[in-house]
Amino acid sequence: MKKIKILALALVTTFAFSSCSTEDSMMPQEQSSELLNTYQLKRDASGAYSVDINVNGNVNISKVKNAISNTNELYLTLSDDKFTQKSTVQTDLFFNDENFKIDFISANSNKTPSISVFDDNIKFVKKSDTSFLEEFSVTKNENGTYDLDFKVINNVAVDFVYNTDLEAYEVHLEANVKSQGNKNFSRTLEKENDKLLQIHFVNHLTDMLKAETQSTERKPVILIDN
Repeated sequence: MKKIKILALALVTTFAFSSCSTEDSMMPQEQSSELLNTYQLKRDASGAYSVDINVNGNVNISKVKNAISNTNELYLTLSDDKFTQKSTVQTDLFFNDENFKIDFISANSNKTPSISVFDDNIKFVKKSDTSFLEEFSVTKNENGTYDLDFKVINNVAVDFVYNTDLEAYEVHLEANVKSQGNKNFSRTLEKENDKLLQIHFVNHLTDMLKAETQSTERKPVILIDN
């Protein structure tokens, strides 16, 4: 009887040890499930867009331009080849008309983070003389927040507003000869779960003869989903 009890105890101990070993072996695979670490969307002074991608581990990144959906599809896949390891990848972006989209498609994730942008296409539209925004970038941080950095031209007043009706962060830009100060601005923005992060640059266009605001133009507009 004692032998049977000892044997049973040994089997239970062995099974428990094997189970722990199996769980331990799964940990690295689970930790590598997030291939996309951070990214930065940029528009330079010419109006051209690009995105810098920071990934985790050995990751292959391939780009597909989907002309039907007007989307830059960036496919992220794990690789065993150490020569394919990439920490940062920069890629130029294309768009038709006045909008484009970026989809980050990971091979081992059901989520597809995306960025949608509505702006002038510099390939077809000359940069407007009424544009107050010189350049900007939006950076996704590891803690889930987003950094908005931008630069305006001379003599532009800047005001930050959160529009509760649109649920959007608005950056209001307006010509003001008295604005001789800082041209570079930065804000850290938080994104609520299951909601878009919306950033609207609102340009207040003024009739110089009447010295009053005649209209507003929302460009660029950035929508971020995760």
